[in-house]
Amino acid sequence: MMLQTQFIIITSILLLRSLVYAFDSNAQNNVAVYWGQNSQGSQESLATYCQSSDADIFLLSFADAFPSLSLNFANACSDTFADNSGLLHCTQIAADISTCQSLGKKVLLSLGGASGAYGFTDDSQAETFAQTLWDTFGEGTGVTDRPFDSSIVDGFDFDIENNNNVGYAALVTKLRTLFATGSKQYYISAAPQCPYPDASVGDLLANADVDFAFIQFYNNYCNVESSFNWDTWVNYAENVSPNSNIKLYLGLLGSATAAGSGYISDFSVLKSTIEKISSFANFGGVSLWDASQAFTNSIDGQAYIHAVKSLLDNNTPASSSTGVTTTLEPSTTTTAEDVPTETSSEVKTETSFVPTTTTSTFSDEQTTLITSSFVAPVTTTTSAVERVTTENKNVDDPTARTHSHDEYVATSDTITIVAAVSTSPAVVETISTIPTTVSVATSMLATTMATVVATTSTNAVAAATSTDSAAHTIAKTLNAQYEAGQYNGKDTCTDGELACSSDGLFAMCNFGSWVSMPCAAGTTCYAYDYDNTVLTQCNYIEQKAQFM
Repeated sequence: MMLQTQFIIITSILLLRSLVYAFDSNAQNNVAVYWGQNSQGSQESLATYCQSSDADIFLLSFADAFPSLSLNFANACSDTFADNSGLLHCTQIAADISTCQSLGKKVLLSLGGASGAYGFTDDSQAETFAQTLWDTFGEGTGVTDRPFDSSIVDGFDFDIENNNNVGYAALVTKLRTLFATGSKQYYISAAPQCPYPDASVGDLLANADVDFAFIQFYNNYCNVESSFNWDTWVNYAENVSPNSNIKLYLGLLGSATAAGSGYISDFSVLKSTIEKISSFANFGGVSLWDASQAFTNSIDGQAYIHAVKSLLDNNTPASSSTGVTTTLEPSTTTTAEDVPTETSSEVKTETSFVPTTTTSTFSDEQTTLITSSFVAPVTTTTSAVERVTTENKNVDDPTARTHSHDEYVATSDTITIVAAVSTSPAVVETISTIPTTVSVATSMLATTMATVVATTSTNAVAAATSTDSAAHTIAKTLNAQYEAGQYNGKDTCTDGELACSSDGLFAMCNFGSWVSMPCAAGTTCYAYDYDNTVLTQCNYIEQKAQFM
């Protein structure tokens, strides 16, 4: 009788634990955090962070090369398989995944990252790789070398940053068919930059069933405190996404050193923002880059991630369904739709991390540029530019995935800036603060894109001289080109290249042809300069005249 009683008690405790830590994908107070790149320099184990109730989704970063598979988890894993020295064998991460899942956390493997050494030539190759992912990290049985042994991830995240969108929609569609044969719920997420549509995962988001979008509102013009375009993404969720219940996450930095710009330290601003955007049914919570930053950065004596989670917990409505109509100026009114509740709400035991003081200034999430050619090169009389590539190195972990930075430094009195598409993996994380510096881009639409090519020349052909800044002159030149229906000013285009149509549609080159897409209400497509950078994308109509 005592043994039976003990068994009942133990069973009840296990059942209670499962209920207490149930993950609710439809909740509006979830926190997703990237782990694995040790950007701050003192990264703890995955299981250590999972003990905290401040995070619900952990994104293992990264599978940084494919379809020939390679992983990189900085200081967290270095062992490889005896028969495959190019593939990590991470037994500790495997154990930690099981620990995290027992605590109700969802663990997704993130594909992509800073290297850009990945991508597909066609849909068929991508579909084949879907099977590889399922066999290697899911419930498939087609491989013997499994980096996480018998541990099975809860899905896959696409942090694609190289401006190559080929195959990802097909890959996810194939994964969905494989998920259907599995024994549990699997999730798909993507991490677009905030300018819409994203050049790397825009096609995926528009043509595949995605559960979560971790939208990066940093290292871009459209951050929380400036040109915040949440309503554009709500319009995407309600009218474009194949999954009308997709959850949109406010992507933030875990600290000021996590990336070049967009860190929010003023929690009154963050509180106000969350209050507004959580009225939309598609709001899912906050995503953070990355764990090593968010758990050590201190805000009023508490970890940044804890402060964010507290804001969400105190703000979340009693039901995930809302009927609130909210307008985020200057766009049109958007009405939230009801979303069914998947599981009961969570009751968690608090485990707080005490932030430690650090002097590290390493960053991992990066933003770079995609360029578009214009008809005539522009000559200015300000300064020449020379591309200088540097890298942020994590001195505590030389194997961590680092970022390259292309800075344009003044070298002479006259420049000719010629924009062209480049497949170089070199990237620009932040625009130089030197006043005479200029970068040319059609959009900062992905964390890693093709880089600007700037050349110094005294033989400018049909060059235009202007008293405007070089960037402003280029923006005007591009807009004249777009108004004339010339797109990139050439007879051909390169896949991923961006432009505008003569009637204000956003255009992307796909398989050598221009594909046009309408902008969100209240916006139109044009080129403009911001912080000495030229971008082409959908922007507010009333601001267009100053760039014509």
